[in-house]
Amino acid sequence: MKIERQLLIDLGKRETERRAAEADIVSGYLIGSVARGEPQIGGTADIDLVLIHDHKPAAKREVVHLSPEVHLDIAHHDRELYSRPSELRIHRWIGPAMCEPIFLFDPEHFFEWAQAGARGQFFRADHMYARAQGFLRQARSASSILPVTGRWIKIYLKAVMEAANSVACLTGFPVAGRRVILELEAAARELECEHLADNFLSLLGAGALQSWSTPELLSSWARAFDAAAQHDHHALLTPPRREYYLSAFQVLAEEHQTQALIWHLLRTWETSIHTLESLGIEPEFKPAWESLLDELRLSSEWHAHRQDQLMEFLEKNQRWIEHWAERHGA
Repeated sequence: MKIERQLLIDLGKRETERRAAEADIVSGYLIGSVARGEPQIGGTADIDLVLIHDHKPAAKREVVHLSPEVHLDIAHHDRELYSRPSELRIHRWIGPAMCEPIFLFDPEHFFEWAQAGARGQFFRADHMYARAQGFLRQARSASSILPVTGRWIKIYLKAVMEAANSVACLTGFPVAGRRVILELEAAARELECEHLADNFLSLLGAGALQSWSTPELLSSWARAFDAAAQHDHHALLTPPRREYYLSAFQVLAEEHQTQALIWHLLRTWETSIHTLESLGIEPEFKPAWESLLDELRLSSEWHAHRQDQLMEFLEKNQRWIEHWAERHGA
């Protein structure tokens, strides 16, 4: 079923206005795939809504079920976050999000004022370079705790993605969402950065997926997700997110883009297994997960090797960014 973009925008606007009538909402705007005009895969979509509160919000993130095909993914921000807009233009995520959003609610023109300050000179080379360096710092910070973390896969995935976005953001915007790997490949082509997407996939062992039965793989993922979702209210594990990810995984597999599902598959599966371990009910679900990690060479005996590869990726990206900065006068 095709979901019209305007319907998604209207749903976001309706939710924002409803909440503004009941709470301290200053502004609301849409970001993500709906704002970019590419909201659905496999007949499912999420609406990335940002609500700015007059005071510190009780929660930072919330997922709201609207239908089996559509849900709201709401970020709650304190207006204080926007008090120095010129600084936000170099924030690696908020700056790009504020650059091309869809305005939904802004009666006091607060967001309009903040956006004008953040978007001014957004594409100036030194500001783009600063955002790239921000991604590199986050990647290095994550990689530094890999030897001591109890959730190695989670932190490793974060470091790999932050490292990839250090280069990808030089298109103007970082990559994210269910199309993240396809977007990364497009960014690599646009920037003529030959190593970016290939190294990213290599760090995840994505080539090994070709030897797996996709239906069996997704069935094992879904069983773990369903079991964890019964006990955890993590934003990644809510029922709307199940179909949201599963439909995308199935479409990518049908389009012979199996490698393109690997990052989100690992991230959501790791969250499910972590929840099940905390409850002591993981034995039934862990063998399939561990078998996948073995195939991808992400199991514990490969950790030191993968950390070395990650550091090589970071250094390669750092050199590429410095060359970019020289060419563009940053």
